[in-house]
Amino acid sequence: GARRARGPAPAARRAPTVRRVATRATVDEDAPKYQLITFFRFAAIEDPVAEVERHRAHIERRGWELRGRIYVNEQGINAQMSGRGREGEEYAQWVESDARFAGMRISVYPMDAQAHPRLALRYKPNLVQLEGGTNHLPLTDREKRAKPLSPKEWHDNLIKVNSGAEDAPLLLDVRNGYEWDVGHFRGAERPVQESFRETVYTNVQDGLGPLANVDKEKPIMMYCTGGIRCDVYSTVLREQGYKNVMTLEGGVQAYFDEYGKRDDQLWDNHLFVFDSRLAMAPDGRPSAELGEAAATLRCYCCGDSSAPPPHRNCPNVDCNRLFLVCSKCTDKLDGFCCEECTKSAHVRPQLVVPGRYEKYSNYDTPESRAARRGPGRSLRKDRRRQRRKLELAAYVLENMTSADESRARLVHATGGTFADRTRSLVDASRAIVVEDEDDDTEDDEESDSDSGGEENEYGRTINPALSRYSKQRITLREAYALLAEDERTPEKLVEAVERVAEERKRMKRLEHEETTAMM
Repeated sequence: GARRARGPAPAARRAPTVRRVATRATVDEDAPKYQLITFFRFAAIEDPVAEVERHRAHIERRGWELRGRIYVNEQGINAQMSGRGREGEEYAQWVESDARFAGMRISVYPMDAQAHPRLALRYKPNLVQLEGGTNHLPLTDREKRAKPLSPKEWHDNLIKVNSGAEDAPLLLDVRNGYEWDVGHFRGAERPVQESFRETVYTNVQDGLGPLANVDKEKPIMMYCTGGIRCDVYSTVLREQGYKNVMTLEGGVQAYFDEYGKRDDQLWDNHLFVFDSRLAMAPDGRPSAELGEAAATLRCYCCGDSSAPPPHRNCPNVDCNRLFLVCSKCTDKLDGFCCEECTKSAHVRPQLVVPGRYEKYSNYDTPESRAARRGPGRSLRKDRRRQRRKLELAAYVLENMTSADESRARLVHATGGTFADRTRSLVDASRAIVVEDEDDDTEDDEESDSDSGGEENEYGRTINPALSRYSKQRITLREAYALLAEDERTPEKLVEAVERVAEERKRMKRLEHEETTAMM
């Protein structure tokens, strides 16, 4: 959805600053050289489309060979890109010379080749993807964001967290779950969300989120790769009433700059990054350069802690799972994630070196197209949908709370038909949603109606009950309550969800018929 905001006047002009991050002891000046550049800055931009064209014209005028993602909107700029020689760094300095972007942190990493396949310089409604959008968030207001901690302040607080000190803050990883699997700060729990866009709702959800029932006065320190996701999410937490919110200034990359080569650093394993490296070590080197020493991660296929970074995509196009795998399972399954995927006809060749797949048309053959004719495509789509349902059901079963168990026992104790129990649960869920609508929180992105709460100064509120992710989990928990104890398997739970959905449809039809008859 469209995410726009206005903020205070731009900061005063100051001298450009560039922080270089050296990742190799020596660099051959005669060899072809590239640089990977990352930076972001929140600033009020009156005409972002014109701003994009200004950047494009300057790049073309200078003849720079830049590749990567450079996004601009009303709230600022976000860039992860690479350039030939020092062209990327020169571009970043040109951006930083603008008073609106003065003082931004610029990370520079030497590379042997371009880190991205092409340049995407464009207007983007969201600088980061967050359900409900960001146009209502005060991103350009420094006072509405979290307190930034220097790497040293962050490190000192991490020591408190890991020593169990009474005044230790709550440590929160706001990245995606698969990023945590590659590496994380010691003491950080795995995020409950697989996608950052869910964070607004999952982190505060009862029985699931790390912030559920947390005192709003408790200090919270959160981190992400480069810092932008934390800054965005901190405005949400402040709006939700959390008083003491802190972020790692510059993200994990800034911590690596200062502590990455020290023996007392508190980062475990590697850092997932969104460029051709895919993962980097705390000392700044691409993880692929570490060889067997990097094989310390949990293998998706066998569970052993012997998988190296980075993630791979399953060659089965209909699966495309992003997973970590050890060399033994790679050989056993020929690069696929499971036995079932090895039987697929819709496949790409295994990548010898982990990286990005090209479009499937580059790998397709007349034989494979013939094998997929007829109902094959719809059948594959159904199988993929069913697999995702089973995975979500397994996750819910694994994370059911004692409150859910009590609710299930109560439902079974009251007896009645399946339809009676379903109706009672549907009515209960409706009551919950109505109750939540009185809160001063934000509408679902897809809803055009008001939530019933008072709007904030930016015209939006946050209502976790209206999130489609929350609705999915509510439905699963309703279905869980309808299963006997010996029936609680992912397959049975998916069947129960389908029956709940059918019962809801039937009830809606009856309501519609009754309303029509009264008219």
